[in-house]
Amino acid sequence: MTARRVIIIGLLTLAALAFVGVLGLAILREAPGTNSYALMADGWLHGRLDVAGKCFDSDCATFNGLNYVIFPPVPGVIALPFVALFGVDFHHFLPLTILAFALTGYLWFRIAVAQTAGSRDITTLIVMLILFASPLFFVTLRSDHVWFYAQSWGFLFSTAALYFAIIRKNALLTGLFIGLAFLSRQMTILYVPFLYVMLLDEGTPWLRIDGKAILRVAKLMAFPIIAVAIYFAYNDMRFGSPLETGYAYIFPFAGEHRSTAGFIALRVHDIGLFSRAYLLFNFIYMFIAGPHVEFANTYLTQMTGFDANGASIFLVTPALLFAFLARWDRAFWFGLATCAVILGLTLLYHSNGYSQYSAQRYALDWLPVLMIFVARGVKSEFAPPLSLMTLYSMGVTLSMVVIGGLVAAPPT
Repeated sequence: MTARRVIIIGLLTLAALAFVGVLGLAILREAPGTNSYALMADGWLHGRLDVAGKCFDSDCATFNGLNYVIFPPVPGVIALPFVALFGVDFHHFLPLTILAFALTGYLWFRIAVAQTAGSRDITTLIVMLILFASPLFFVTLRSDHVWFYAQSWGFLFSTAALYFAIIRKNALLTGLFIGLAFLSRQMTILYVPFLYVMLLDEGTPWLRIDGKAILRVAKLMAFPIIAVAIYFAYNDMRFGSPLETGYAYIFPFAGEHRSTAGFIALRVHDIGLFSRAYLLFNFIYMFIAGPHVEFANTYLTQMTGFDANGASIFLVTPALLFAFLARWDRAFWFGLATCAVILGLTLLYHSNGYSQYSAQRYALDWLPVLMIFVARGVKSEFAPPLSLMTLYSMGVTLSMVVIGGLVAAPPT
C-alpha cells in the first residue's frame, strides 16, 4: 500500500467520521413540534385525516376550516407506531431516518458490487458518494422536518426498487417498493418504464408481447396501481377530488400579508405551482450556481448570509458525469429519459427545494437512476481520480452544512 493511498483513505475516513459526528449532534438537538408527520399520524390515531390545530410547517392546506398535512402518507405510516407510543411530541425522527440512511447504503453496496464487477475500491467510493457527497446527507440531517423526512424514505424505497429490478429480477417486489416510493415522493412513479427494462434479460426485446411479458407487467404494476388508488382515495377523502393533493390550499393568506409572506408563498399565490416563469431560476440553481456566502461591512469580511437555495448538484458532485461513460445501451437511454422527464418537471416547479444548505435536493428524485450508470461508467483504473472527486464533494457538502448551520443558527 502506497503512502498516497494511505493518505487518501485516511482523509476519506476522517471526512466520513465528521459526517457521523454532525448527525450525532443533530440527534441531541432534535426538538418536538417540528415534523408534521407526527400530527398526521396523531390524526389517524384519533380517527381523522386533518390535524388538530396548526401544522408544524408552512406547507399546510386549509380546506373547509380544517388543516391538513399535504404530503403523501407512507412516511406517516412509518412514524405511526412511534407517535402511538410517545404521542404527538415524538421527536426522534432523525434516528428513524438514519435507519433509512443505513439501509440505503447497504442496498447501494449490493448494487455497486454487481455493477462494478466486484471492485472493492469503486464500490466503496460509490457508496460514499451517495451517502456523503449527495443531497441525501442533508435531507437525513434535516429529517426533523416533514419535507426532508419524506425524501429520505422515498430515496430508500426507489433504491430498493432498483435493487429488486437489477439484482434480484423480482418484478413483484420491484413494484412494491416503487409503490412505496410513490407514496413518499410522487415523481418516482415515473420510474416504472425504466424498471421494466431493467427487469428484462440482456437481449430480450422490450416490446415483445407474450405470456412472460404479460405476467411480468402484471407483477410489476400490481402494487403501483394499488398505491395510486390509495393516493387518489386519500386525496378524495380530504379534498373532494382524487387529483387534488392539497397544494391548491396552501398559503391561503399570502395575498393579504404580502409584506411578510416569503417568495415561495407569493409564487404559489400569484403564479401557481408550475410555470415556465420558474425555469430560469431553477435551471441556474440546478446546473450553474455554486455555494454562495454573503459578506458585509466596508471590507466585506463579515459573513452575514448563505444562499439557502442550494447549489448545482453537478458542481458539488461532478463525479455524476461518469454516468455518461457507461455503455449507451437500451437501459442507458431509458434511464436518461427517466431522469430528464423528472428533472424537466421540477425545473417548472415553484420551488427548487428551498431551503437547502446542500446541492439541489430535488435531484434525489432521479439520482438513484443516474447512479446506476455512474457505477457502470467508472472503471477500476478510475479509482484514484474518483477518490479525489469524492473527497472534494464530501468537503463541499460538509462545508455547506456547517456554514449554513452557523448562519441559520439563532444568535446566543
